[in-house]
Amino acid sequence: MTVFLQFLADNARIIYGAVALLALYFLYRALSLRRERRSAIFPLEKEVAMSRLYRLFGVAISLLTVLGVTWAASNVLLPELETISAVETATPDVLLLIDTPTPTPPPPTATPTATPTRKPRPTRKPPPKVEATPAPEIAPPACPTAGVVITSLGVGQTLTGPVQIIGTANIPNFQFYKLEWSSAAAPEDWHWFAGAETPVVNGVLGSFNPALVPPGSYNIRLVVVDNTGNFPPPCTVQVHVPGP
Repeated sequence: MTVFLQFLADNARIIYGAVALLALYFLYRALSLRRERRSAIFPLEKEVAMSRLYRLFGVAISLLTVLGVTWAASNVLLPELETISAVETATPDVLLLIDTPTPTPPPPTATPTATPTRKPRPTRKPPPKVEATPAPEIAPPACPTAGVVITSLGVGQTLTGPVQIIGTANIPNFQFYKLEWSSAAAPEDWHWFAGAETPVVNGVLGSFNPALVPPGSYNIRLVVVDNTGNFPPPCTVQVHVPGP
């Protein structure tokens, strides 16, 4: 641990310089993505630009974490470890003298007494076991496209907390995929809540938090877009969000 902290302290200036250069580069990328989003015409292009901008924010937070760890190692942790090491070296070992206990004679052996034999009690029958009713199986949705599949959410599933959506988003000439929701009252009014620019095969596509929507029935669909901006029929599943 001390060696690692000493390495960070010795190379603090180099780390600060590298992080500063990366920060300038990511600032330039963020401004470029912001211009692309403003100039985009189609909603899909705006969503892609916004997703990349969120990634740049994540990288910026990582850079701030590196700066914080390097500063703490140079100015806080390493000086404290050096102080503790110096105190432990200066403190002499103390020899404790322990008195040898005087052996005591063993207690006299007690004379055994006869124990009356008790009549055995009748064995009680165990109560009958109550078998738990198995939970109903949840069937996955019937997806029309092989590369656009949702496997984790079931048809009519009740969502009581945040849930991961697992499935496959992988078609020829893949560009990106997105997850959207709409209410049963307005089934054509779709809202984006997750997506990525890398294909996924039998993995986590995103997560949905039912606490962000009012109670009711909702549709969740997976849309996979190719390089031409077109997409095959989405995979849609209906779920239910209970009331408080």
